Amino acid sequence: MMAMDKPSVGGLPWLDKPVMFHSSRADKCKMTPEQCAYRSGHWRYWYEADHVYSLNTTYFLCATVGVFMLAHLSTKYAPVQVKRSSMWRKMVAIGRYSAYKNYQLSSLHYHSPSVGVIALGLVGTVFFFAMTLGPKPYYWPNTKDGSVAYGNSPPIATRAGWMALALLPFVLALGTKVNLVSMLTGVSHEKLQVFHQWTSYAMFVLALVHTFPFIVYDIWRGKMVKQWNTSMVYWTGVATLIPQAYLTFMSLPTIRNRYYEFFKATHFLVALLFTLFFFFHCDFRLSSWDYFVAGGAVYLFSLVAAWTRTHLVHGRHTATTEVLSCGLVRIRIPTITSWRPGQHVFIRFLSPQLGMHCLTSHPFTISSLPHDPDKSGKASEMVFYIKARHGITARLASIASNRPKSPMTVFLEGPYGGIPDTTNPTSFDTTLVISGGSGGGFSLGIIEQALSAYSNHLPTPQSRKLQIIFAARDPQITQWYEDEIDSMLSTHNQPPNTISVSIHDTSPAQSPAEPRHDLHIPGKKARTGADLHTRHIVRGPRPDLPQMIATAASRSDGRMAVFACGPASMLLDVRNGAADAQKRVYSRGAEVYLHAESFA
Repeated sequence: MMAMDKPSVGGLPWLDKPVMFHSSRADKCKMTPEQCAYRSGHWRYWYEADHVYSLNTTYFLCATVGVFMLAHLSTKYAPVQVKRSSMWRKMVAIGRYSAYKNYQLSSLHYHSPSVGVIALGLVGTVFFFAMTLGPKPYYWPNTKDGSVAYGNSPPIATRAGWMALALLPFVLALGTKVNLVSMLTGVSHEKLQVFHQWTSYAMFVLALVHTFPFIVYDIWRGKMVKQWNTSMVYWTGVATLIPQAYLTFMSLPTIRNRYYEFFKATHFLVALLFTLFFFFHCDFRLSSWDYFVAGGAVYLFSLVAAWTRTHLVHGRHTATTEVLSCGLVRIRIPTITSWRPGQHVFIRFLSPQLGMHCLTSHPFTISSLPHDPDKSGKASEMVFYIKARHGITARLASIASNRPKSPMTVFLEGPYGGIPDTTNPTSFDTTLVISGGSGGGFSLGIIEQALSAYSNHLPTPQSRKLQIIFAARDPQITQWYEDEIDSMLSTHNQPPNTISVSIHDTSPAQSPAEPRHDLHIPGKKARTGADLHTRHIVRGPRPDLPQMIATAASRSDGRMAVFACGPASMLLDVRNGAADAQKRVYSRGAEVYLHAESFA
């Protein structure tokens, strides 16, 4: 976004003097009236480029958020009569199909986002391509001798730079845990991460489109070396582009997943350097600093909100850790905080044994339910089941092995996400809870809520069905989940045949042809409540989840919910099964709702 009429002069530090919040829009055109009129065209005029490109980008993104805000509000507050209408059910089915359906590229080991997310990404791509490549010219028709000089900033570089700048507040907002987008749309922060990444990618591509035309133009003029040696704008531009390139490439899924701990440790510092040099590069041109103020306000709001909840609302807590026989690490944290099933919190462990991990917080899904401390006489207990992999989880497993149940001071931030109150298991006629591996911890709170509600005799509990499906490759994990479910069923009185449980042991040692058999293990004391329900274990291949969802939907005449957490391959099957089930709405079949979480 170089000024058209003169190069930037080194200032304080790297800023022009006198430093102002906005630069002047005064324009002195020294060419012919026809040339000045051409230069001042709506899509070409440098002195209004921030209004034409930055503001239009802001309007486009705000309008997109507004559409989903209206959809969220209509879903939440629409009258019951409207929600029961055929038209409403069909519109909801179309929306859910687009939100659930995704694809797999087996050769690349890639699972695509949902059709709706892809469509939204395509809309954004069309917008930015149209705004970048649609207006002409790309370069000013200047002459090398300077007799015709429209300006030093190629038009395509100008508009790409302003659009990249307008993305800054949205990139920051979409990357924070407490943000206005989540508040307006009801979409939790973790589900906005894909848009945080995509807007960051768009910003980087626009930055490249902004950069290279200057290089091409200055090489054509024969002044590239001079510009590099004398122009502070070039130096700050490169200093901005380097950390931005690092953030972009390190956030690519394959690289990020492999080097997650390193990327997490460096992300904040590199992002700070990027923002700082970007600030210097813009050098208060026109209204450029407005976007830094907006971005700073958005990010500061998130930090203050998170800090307030962590230190003033929750305060310090004490956690105990232990390694279970199945290999999972169980964390227990007594607290008076309330939460919903499926929610997660960010935990900061204050233990010198964790080294640098003490400086950052880490997300974990809560596997238990809160209770009323006034009635029970004691605090609720957040319980987490964690599979030790690398980084913080490996350190926690080591500590728990060496010093089981030893107290550790922690800070809690959250809770976030989870299942909305309007879509909890008790509001559906049929509920499928599907989980795999360590994702089983996610399902326990949902199952406990459903069992508690059924045992409290909510309206017509006999008509409600709960189907629990679990799969794991580790027999010890399978045994752990079996024991947890068996314990829950034994402590809640349920109407007969309300609940079915199928646990799939898919370990390689199992025979794929081995038939089902009763879940009750010989030698265990019979539990009356648990023996009233259909229960079996399957050893062999993975469950056919799309078929299970289709079968359950065909047997349900009302509303059905699917709650799932597991590896990407499991969620692919669940999402596509739930998407296909939406077609039944057109033949007055069951309405199917899906809430899916990945433990990746």
